[in-house]
Amino acid sequence: MPRQEQLNAIEQQDDVIALSGSQAALKLGSAALVRMHVHTPMKGLFRFNAIMLGTDGKRYCYTQIPSLSAQQKGQYLNPGFQVRLHGVAADGSLVRFSGKVQGVLESHCSIVCIELLREGATATPLRQDKRFPVALSATLATEGMSKIEVEIRDLSVGGCLFAYRSMGAKLAPEKKATLNLDHIAPNQDLTLNGSILSHRLLSDDYLCGFQFDDRSKARSTWLITNLAFDGTYYRLAVTNNKGETSLNWS
Repeated sequence: MPRQEQLNAIEQQDDVIALSGSQAALKLGSAALVRMHVHTPMKGLFRFNAIMLGTDGKRYCYTQIPSLSAQQKGQYLNPGFQVRLHGVAADGSLVRFSGKVQGVLESHCSIVCIELLREGATATPLRQDKRFPVALSATLATEGMSKIEVEIRDLSVGGCLFAYRSMGAKLAPEKKATLNLDHIAPNQDLTLNGSILSHRLLSDDYLCGFQFDDRSKARSTWLITNLAFDGTYYRLAVTNNKGETSLNWS
């Protein structure tokens, strides 16, 4: 299905959540990849990818744009031009909101200041399966990077949300990766493969939405059926050598 048809189908779902513009920008956070659609008064349309730098929490948000020519900036990024943004939040929802270009700040990079419109912002869950709040430690491996210690914070059949410290290497959206759960018996294959859907900075941690491939969905189903609730989170119940059930408190 073409990308635009996919987005239209998502918007027609019943579980679309209405947000204010400031709420939508906060939901995306910083370091999120966004798609910007700039509409000119003469019905022109200019689209490009940008990086969400953050928001003041009330009225404005800021994006870092790619290297555009002076002609493109002068033609499409004038104050007052309408702009529509969408991106995937770390919780796996498609976030869309609108605003007006206020200006372009030039430094070592180009930053667009956008005044947020209060109405018309939405968040649509991309993961329709039930999600469980978990606390599972794991190691993430991806090509070209050292292994990273992560904490899985929610888990569903189709994917998970994990966090890792913001110091050091930074993962890239759409990159293939592998999650290996800690404290798993060597003979138990619970490797989870998939793709990073979203990536954003929250306080001292990066939060990543991770989508499992088809084979890993069978493994995540097994994991979910072997979760035990400790009063706050679901944790993996593992079997020790005596055949009894104990909790993984990592």
